[in-house]
Order: sequence, then C-alpha cells, then structure tokens
Amino acid sequence: MGPDRAALRLRLLARRATAGVVRRLPVPVADRLRRRARDPLLQVLRRGGIPAGVATFTLGDNRELRFVNAESLVLHQLYWFGERGWEPQLLPWWRGCCRWASAILELGANVGYFTVQGARAGPRARYVAVEPYPASARVCRANLALNRVASVELLAAAAVADGDQATVELRVPADQLAAPTVAFVGAGSELPEPMGRHVTRTVPVPAVDVRSLLDGVDLLKLDVEGQEHALLAAGREHLRARRPTVFVEVLPGTARLRRLLAELCRDDGFCCYVPRADSLHRLEVPEILGAPLLDRYGCQDVILSAEPQLERRIRDADAMGRDRAGPAPGGDQRRLRGQ
Repeated sequence: MGPDRAALRLRLLARRATAGVVRRLPVPVADRLRRRARDPLLQVLRRGGIPAGVATFTLGDNRELRFVNAESLVLHQLYWFGERGWEPQLLPWWRGCCRWASAILELGANVGYFTVQGARAGPRARYVAVEPYPASARVCRANLALNRVASVELLAAAAVADGDQATVELRVPADQLAAPTVAFVGAGSELPEPMGRHVTRTVPVPAVDVRSLLDGVDLLKLDVEGQEHALLAAGREHLRARRPTVFVEVLPGTARLRRLLAELCRDDGFCCYVPRADSLHRLEVPEILGAPLLDRYGCQDVILSAEPQLERRIRDADAMGRDRAGPAPGGDQRRLRGQ
C-alpha cells in the first residue's frame, strides 16, 4: 500500500470513528453545540455527519430553510455551520441575480442547496436544475419539496457537449459520501488529478445536450467537476447572442476553462468578477489566466457578465427582495474547506 492510499485509509477510518460518536448524539445536545461551540469543535463534529435522530433540520442562521439528513458533505456543513458553511461568499450574489433573472439553468445542482436558495429568491423565474448522480438528485428533490419549491424542473441527467451521447459514466472517488460532491465524467475532464484519485464507483447516467437547455436562459450556473470548459464552449453561440450572467467554478489547473473565460471577456463583451463578502472584484485577463483564486480571494467561483453595472443591479435586486421578505440573517463569509 502506497503512502497516498494509506493516508486515505486513515482518513476514512477517522471519519468512521467520528461518525460513530456524532450519530449517537441526542438531538438537544447537538442543537446546543450548533449554537454555542466554537468553530474548531464544529469542524470535528462535521466530519462525523449529522446525528441519526435528526430527520430534517433548519439552518442555525436561516430558520426559513429546512433540509433532509443525508450523507452529504454539503448538508453536514450546513447542519453544523448554517449558511456560512457552504460557499458563503457566492451565496448573496447568486440570490441577488436570481431575483431579476427570467430563466435560470443550474448545471450540477448536487443536493439542491443553491437550487432552494435561488428558486426562493426568484420564484417567478423559469428554473431548470440538472443533477446527474442518482442519490444526489433524490436528495435535491426531497429538499425542494421540503421547502415547498414548485418552480424548479429537476433533470436527473448529465449535461454534455456532445449531442450524440445518450449516457455517460460518472466516476466517484473513495473518499466521497453517498451524495458525493465529486462525481465526474472522465473523458475530457479538467478535474485536478488529486480530486479524481482512488475511484471506487462508476455509475452510468442519462446524458442531455447542454444546447437543448439554453433557450432563453439569462442566468447560468455551472459546477460540473471539470467539464465547465466543454459545456461553455458548446454554448458559445448562446453566450454571444443572449449574454447571460454566468456563475462558474474555476478549479486549480483548469487552463482550458481559463482561456475560454479570457476569450469571452476579450471578444464577446463580458467582464469577469470574483465575489467577495461585500463587493465584486473585477479580474483582468492576466488574473483570469493565472490567479490562484482560492488562496487570493477565498473563493474559486467567478461571475461572468455583460451587465455594465452588475454589482449595483444585484444590490438593488437584493434590497427589494429583503424589503419583501424581511431582514436576512448575517453570517461569517469565510469559506470552510476540507472533507
């Protein structure tokens, strides 16, 4: 056994041991810990998942939202940390864009956290969410129902750039939970090599041509584990003609995606921004091509938009939404990392 595989085995054993403790926690005890414990302890508890006695839970900093208990890193983070537990820098900008969008396409919905947030922010928008991994799609559907979100059409399929593909095979590494955050299509992927090691599951899933989903879309979100460049390239004609606002994850080493984003800014009238807690930072082409986003800005998602006053428009839409819904809860905007 090599050192890399040995380290993986130790991590899995430690996670299993922590889960054995956390799953036995009485729910009232867990609730007190969620309210009062400091972050280092919460991070340890998160590695053990959610207590078995919890069927559904509200977020500690947003009681209006409720989610099911499932084996998911996203849900474990949300249970212990609330909204600040999953991509907190991105969330307010996503909600703000959803408030003025008319047609939203989310590629890679996972368990539906951003889907619920976006659909509640923009309930009148036509919203299509695409999630290929079967267990994640089931949890996503349950979370939509739990939050009484009826405006979302959920497609249990993988968006692909090649319209001739009827199915694709998802590859899942050994360290992933039942509803994985990393389940990737191997062919043509820019997924960083460490994230794709030790694949132990392969799952065939239906495929859908991304171009068939783009009609009328003015807000697009992609989190598709290394396939972002291929899907954006396939939809280039729509991007030129419609100029939607695009939220896209930019993982380390995704050179083809970065080149495409730079081309869209140089040739097609887009600007590229990285979301921060209280502002959008515009990236110039050299930063798009080479900046270490997570280390420099604490976030590895960017927003691509041809809207000349994007930040002002999002803030205006967000303010209108808050006037209707009441004040939004605050939260620490730093990104929490780790499996």
